Amino acid sequence: MVISKFSITGMTCEACVKTITEKMYGISDIESVAVSLQHKNILISANRNVKLSEVQNVIIDLPKYKVFDLPVNSLGTAPDKNFSIFKTYKPLIIIFFFIILTSLAHQLSLGLFNANLFMNHLMAGFFIGFSFFKFLDLKAFSDSFSGYDPIAQRFSNYGYIYPLIELLLGLLFIAGKALIIANALSVIVLSITTYGIFKKLQTKSNFQCACLGTTFNLPLSNVTIAENIVMILMSMYGLFY
Repeated sequence: MVISKFSITGMTCEACVKTITEKMYGISDIESVAVSLQHKNILISANRNVKLSEVQNVIIDLPKYKVFDLPVNSLGTAPDKNFSIFKTYKPLIIIFFFIILTSLAHQLSLGLFNANLFMNHLMAGFFIGFSFFKFLDLKAFSDSFSGYDPIAQRFSNYGYIYPLIELLLGLLFIAGKALIIANALSVIVLSITTYGIFKKLQTKSNFQCACLGTTFNLPLSNVTIAENIVMILMSMYGLFY
């Protein structure tokens, strides 16, 4: 078995991955294809060496995507020596930082610290902020989200509804209305998504996290699970305290 690896530009969502994967099977003698949205590469297993020109020819009708040669190591993968959590999740970290600062600033304006109010403002910031980025490209988000969320996998339109749910929850938290319903729904929705993420990570496949839509290329990882667990715990706090 010969492994050929190529880099690719132009992919923005899981729909792109599906399109490229299908195109690659148009090459003869292909055994398997792995397309990574995170690392922007194509890994092809075949009974022979696959040439760059062959890959370029099967996507010639898709000028959005450009393919280039990429060296392959003995495992058929290219390790990222410059990987760091901050560099990879920089947009998410910055958004978290701004939401926390804004929530703390409101506490200072009141002249006291109210834990419940602080939690509500954090939840509002997370939900409204995350929904904003999803609304920038609903279709791309829906395609990516359906790759791991159990409900979105069964009902294709759920990916279009989910950002609306987040926006509604954010507005309820910031208005301080129907908080029992808001917290309960948050626990349910986030728990289901977190379960889907966990199951997806078990497959050891590279996948894009859709928490900030498809504007940023964030990999699905334990960081995503940790983010959801924090929000679930805050919602549970709001339910019982």
